[in-house]
Amino acid sequence: MSRRIELGFEGGGVLLLTVEDDHVTVLRSALGGSGFHDVPSEEGDHLVDLAKVIYLRVLPGEVTGRIGFSGA
Repeated sequence: MSRRIELGFEGGGVLLLTVEDDHVTVLRSALGGSGFHDVPSEEGDHLVDLAKVIYLRVLPGEVTGRIGFSGA
């Protein structure tokens, strides 16, 4: 199941990603550590500096589809 998450960073930046549930669990356990952590998502792979992460927000519900325009 895919979930939407927000990663908040020192300085005010926010990264909104769509990740699999198991990646949320792995990221949660890595927070508070140091160094970089790979976060694979539908939007691409992100290498995140754990020391700069201020919060992780897991948005409610699963992502079943997207609303918007499709390429034709």
